[in-house]
Amino acid sequence: MKTVYVIIPALEPENTLPEYIIELQSRIHSLVVVIDDGSGEAYRGIFDRVSRLEGCTVLRHHKNLGKGRALKTGFEYVLKDAGDLHGVLVLCADCDGQHLAEDGIRLLKTAERCQNTLVLGVRDFSDESVPWKSRFGNHISSALFRFLTGVELKDTQTGFRAFGGSLLERMLCIPGERFEYETEVLIEFAGEGIPILTEKTETIYVNENEDTHFHPVRDSLQVTGVLMREPARFCLVSALCALLDVGLFWLLAGTGRPVQEWSPAGLGRIAAATAAARVLSAAVNFTMNKNWVFRTEEAGRVQRYIILFTGLMAASAGSVYLVSSVLGIRPAAAKLFCDGVLFLLSYRIQKMWVFARRKKRREDI
Repeated sequence: MKTVYVIIPALEPENTLPEYIIELQSRIHSLVVVIDDGSGEAYRGIFDRVSRLEGCTVLRHHKNLGKGRALKTGFEYVLKDAGDLHGVLVLCADCDGQHLAEDGIRLLKTAERCQNTLVLGVRDFSDESVPWKSRFGNHISSALFRFLTGVELKDTQTGFRAFGGSLLERMLCIPGERFEYETEVLIEFAGEGIPILTEKTETIYVNENEDTHFHPVRDSLQVTGVLMREPARFCLVSALCALLDVGLFWLLAGTGRPVQEWSPAGLGRIAAATAAARVLSAAVNFTMNKNWVFRTEEAGRVQRYIILFTGLMAASAGSVYLVSSVLGIRPAAAKLFCDGVLFLLSYRIQKMWVFARRKKRREDI
């Protein structure tokens, strides 16, 4: 028999929170862990009522630390309380009563059937009843998530999630303290090949979701920042290595002897400087991308990088010639366009192939 823990982070909840928990427990035999994320004395009565319910535990933060930290506090409690994590299922739900017990049952059944899998309860954002705050933030994060990871999720910001206890320790290692934490989880799982399944759920919006603590501009920017962190690092490393390439060429080729006419010695000096600068800057680029941008410690990436490096040079020369000759534009202008496209392609190839982390087998999780 599986032990189910329901984790509910709560900040300034409605008076109906105890009734919502009673409804959940009437349908889902579970232990409920509520985290008071610094709601203050005005809400202590609500949490006291929750703590008196059978099977309920209230954990308190003395100040608001964020949803991510509240979830981690709940996960840490389950780790200490459960014992055998392989007999545990975890359901995360919001405190505002938006998530229905019937949907929670379906999420838990899927999580039990598909071990070592994260199950998301996704909302239908085509429904006109969905508040603009939720629709706005989700459209931004879902589009970026699909482009950057190659994984399509229609609802990246859902807090309704179920998973087995084997994933708890991994959850605690993922960075993030506020709303961005749930996006961090999806990014990490997508990168590591941990399956993410979805179940369509109904969502009840109370007062057009006006009581939500999600700020559409501030928190959407924070979530977007999480999604754009890796591409931003990739661009920064590429720019620094381009400057390094030019600087090394400048030092190696010399600055006081311009090539006034063709000579084997002059050509050899420029060719040697070009090759040395390109190889050294590529080595720095590889090291920084491996350790800082894509953060993979696995070996055997050099050969793939060399293949990509060589292929991109050939693709650049060929595409510049083709575009320049077909469109009748200067090669320099064609190169700006072609290398821009190849730059985006290089990012995807490096992420998905060169520095892709080994997909975890189920027994590894």
